[in-house]
Amino acid sequence: MKLTTLLPTASSSQEKARIHVVYALLGTVFFMPLQIIAMEACFILALILAARYIWKYPIASWHDTPLFKPAALFAILAFVSLAGSPRPLFGVAFYLFTVLQYFIFYNLIVVFVRGREERRLFLLVFLASAAIVVLFGLYQYAHMLTLHEEEWVDNSAFPLLRRRMYSTLYNPNLLSEFLLMAISAAFSLLIVRKRAPKKMAALLVLLAALALCLILTYSRGAWLSACALVFFFGLVWDKRLWLSFLCIPFLLAFYHGGVTHRLLSIFYHSSTDTSVSMRMDMWLAALQMVADHPLLGIGWGAFKFVYPVYNELIQQAGITIFHAHNMYLNILAETGIAGFCAFGWLFFGAGVCAVRFLRKRGVQPQDRAMALMTAASILAVAISSFSDYDLFSTQISLTLWFLLGLFSNMREEYGKREKKSLRNNSQ
Repeated sequence: MKLTTLLPTASSSQEKARIHVVYALLGTVFFMPLQIIAMEACFILALILAARYIWKYPIASWHDTPLFKPAALFAILAFVSLAGSPRPLFGVAFYLFTVLQYFIFYNLIVVFVRGREERRLFLLVFLASAAIVVLFGLYQYAHMLTLHEEEWVDNSAFPLLRRRMYSTLYNPNLLSEFLLMAISAAFSLLIVRKRAPKKMAALLVLLAALALCLILTYSRGAWLSACALVFFFGLVWDKRLWLSFLCIPFLLAFYHGGVTHRLLSIFYHSSTDTSVSMRMDMWLAALQMVADHPLLGIGWGAFKFVYPVYNELIQQAGITIFHAHNMYLNILAETGIAGFCAFGWLFFGAGVCAVRFLRKRGVQPQDRAMALMTAASILAVAISSFSDYDLFSTQISLTLWFLLGLFSNMREEYGKREKKSLRNNSQ
């Protein structure tokens, strides 16, 4: 199915109205990593068109969709946490822009996308957008068009490191998280079925470019996540993939540039590496926040307001620290134990659901790709989030919720086909 054939194939006014929503959602996906204003414009259009559709036509109950309950519970508890926020009005605005938007976008994907061909179309648009991110990033890196490259480079700790790629995502760590999810999607599509040579070549070129850009972000947490992805895909596909780990010693032996120094710094602590010591301070402060506000937390998005209270140096310097640089501690501090448990149910529950689906027999290759992509993305985010909180970015979070929505959409349709098959067999 091509993008231009969706609307002409619509058989009724109701179907045309649904496809209009799908077009707006495709626009949201395409602009997610490229331009946040264009992304928001497409999302608002999709929301308006979806509201119009729901007003005119009957629709299936939303609470029956996979992962709806943990997603809804987390959205509710994140909102309730605002009761303890020092800036409640800001908290409400930030909540609307983040959690509520993620939850709505997830449900729009689940409800309005139909069939394998439409899901495939969404993945192709997502990968096309990733290709543009890669091309711009390589051009930017080659021509040193970074706007604030000194902001992301610690010359005292890494004298050989001159620049880090961040492309359209403002921050090398945000770019690396997006690249990990794009790699998960592209590799999943590559391995599940035999494809035409041209399509195989295109996916391989895209994967190589994504991997190169991931290296050039110099994000240590992302590199560890990439190793975990190699292990995961080797486990579920072909263990010979693990032989790629042999490239690492050759890199260390023959290349002594910024990559090697940065990679080795994962395994030792240097007094000149200020990013590690700053993270330790943030993590300790986050734990103290949890101790002071255990149940509902300090309020969604309130870390940057509360952290100076726990760090006098930051308070005196007037520096703004937006998050705890650890997803688990940040969500625990902001939403309390209740919100953290709901998020864990959603996040890790989606991963468990995807792994269980992979164990089913007779699954179509494209459906298997959706499950692989979901499990791999969650694994990558789960590991990199020990040292950062990239989901703080609306664009990165929306990407993850988009992938969860596609998986839930596929899982729901698969469940319906399974029930129908059981009924037919019983008759």
